[in-house]
Parts: sequence; C-alpha cells; structure tokens
Amino acid sequence: MAVISYFLLFFLVSSSSVFSDGDPGHKPGNLAIRVEESSESPTYLAIRFLNLGAQTEIVAVDVTQVGSPNWNFMNRKNEAIWETNSVPSGPLQFRVVVTAGLEGKWYLASKVMPEDWRNGEIYDTGLHITDTSIMDTAGEL
Repeated sequence: MAVISYFLLFFLVSSSSVFSDGDPGHKPGNLAIRVEESSESPTYLAIRFLNLGAQTEIVAVDVTQVGSPNWNFMNRKNEAIWETNSVPSGPLQFRVVVTAGLEGKWYLASKVMPEDWRNGEIYDTGLHITDTSIMDTAGEL
C-alpha cells in the first residue's frame, strides 16, 4: 500500500481556471462547496464538497483569505464534512488534494466564498476535476 505524506503532496501543485466575480451560479460538473448548517460565522466553518465523482477522493483541504499566503488546514469530520475553528476573515479561497492515480494532486480554487458566506449556500469552485484514483476506497490497488 502506498502512503503519501500530506507535506510531500504540497509540491504537486496544479493551477486551475477560476470564474470571475461576476459569474452567476454553479456550473454543472464543477466542484462545488456547500456550507453546512452547523457553521457559525465567523468562528466555525463546516463544508461539504459536491460533484467530485466516485472515481476520486479529497484527502486534504486548506483555507485562507483571498490573497493571503497563510493557509489553515481543515479537519475531516467524517467522509463528507471538512471543518475548521480557524476561519480566516474576508472572502475565502481553498486548496484541496485529490487522489490522482497512485498519488495526490493539489487544486487551487480562488475567490470561492464571499466574506458574508451563509449556511446552506452552495459556492462554485470553478474546478472541473477529472482525475481517477487507482486505489479503491480501502486503500488497496
């Protein structure tokens, strides 16, 4: 079984296309973020990713204020929910590690959530992830 260090994956950065601020709504097939009802702005943020697909998995998530180099990692609460008690102020951007082949790949989603994000809202990341993991859900080839 191959084990990949979260820190080693940092070097597998991949940029992505991002929608402009004026782009309305979620685009079909794009990775989206849903703010969970348990979130409490501005101190606690819980999110769920939508439209990832069954052939891959998000294994790490970081969040920061748009334009800031100071990333905060998010904890995986369960299979679907990522959370943090260190919510940056201002509009938020995210980076995620997605399983790709036998390794992981970083994706950056900038300008995803506005400063006044709301529970239950869905925000388009502008990412269309098509990678496929070679490992099954049990971590076996």
